[in-house]
Amino acid sequence: MYDLSNYAYIVGRVRALETQMLDQNNLERLIDAPRAEDAFRVLNDLPLVTESMGDHGVRDFQKILLESLKSLKGMLIQMAPYPEVLNFLWHKYDFHNLKVVLKAKFMEYGYADIEHALINIGTIPLSDFEGYLLEDSKINLGADLPTVIKHARVAYEKTPNPQIVDLEIDHYYLSVLQRIVSSTNSSLLSAYLVNLIDASNLLTFIRCHELKRELPYLKQMLFDGGRISLELFISAFERGYDELKQILEPRMYTENLVFILEAFMEDRNLLMAEKKMMEGQQQFMQEAQKIAFGPEPVFAFYWRFENHLQIIRTVLVAKLNRSPSNDLRKQVLAL
Repeated sequence: MYDLSNYAYIVGRVRALETQMLDQNNLERLIDAPRAEDAFRVLNDLPLVTESMGDHGVRDFQKILLESLKSLKGMLIQMAPYPEVLNFLWHKYDFHNLKVVLKAKFMEYGYADIEHALINIGTIPLSDFEGYLLEDSKINLGADLPTVIKHARVAYEKTPNPQIVDLEIDHYYLSVLQRIVSSTNSSLLSAYLVNLIDASNLLTFIRCHELKRELPYLKQMLFDGGRISLELFISAFERGYDELKQILEPRMYTENLVFILEAFMEDRNLLMAEKKMMEGQQQFMQEAQKIAFGPEPVFAFYWRFENHLQIIRTVLVAKLNRSPSNDLRKQVLAL
């Protein structure tokens, strides 16, 4: 069990670093900038980004934002009393990369075809993913990974759709996160993971339904550990989304799930449903501000910075495409 008092230094540092992030004033300057170059200059007032700018210009903004994230990762690892707990953050990128590489493997793509889609922030070097794709070399993401990959291949051969890979790997990803959270003794992280499991089970329900997989496969892919009984998803599967919505609506702790389901039902777009799912981080970040010692404020700080970089990315893409500021303002939420 970890001694939470050892987080005093890093929590104090991230509280100080929060003053260097994007604020509402700089967001307004970004949005109102007449040209992309003018918006890019606003980044000079953001110390956590400025250090990665170098001689880059506005069209190199993707590289700058990625380097900013990598720089912050390195800083947090150096300050963290228990760096392994931060793998909860970095594994998101590892499992994203794993999905990309497995899809390439199953569809017989080369590394050059997917290199642009890999994100070099996780715990696993990109060279390891390249080695797996080309030579079947080992990826160090847990002892159970070879079995998971084998199962994913069998499932993909039966239903040759990339979403099958997402289903299989997301299930394993949750088990890895669960092990990390159990070591922290954090009630807030546990609550966050419970909500994440519920939302993931809903997305599993949707994916299985869209892929026309049979009920036994859904039962296998649902992950135990959420507030919502797995039997609820199982009982609604044969009757579809309207039935699931009716079952969810009167129950406690299902408001966000109904929100996600409605987002999908509106336009059958999983990306929008996944975006709604990620909004659960906002509630976590608000609660984390109340905690003096522990990993929670560190997680919240990193996620906030990640969100701010996404806002900057959205603004700069719009400016390069000469989108009107009023249209852009509708896309970007207040901080």
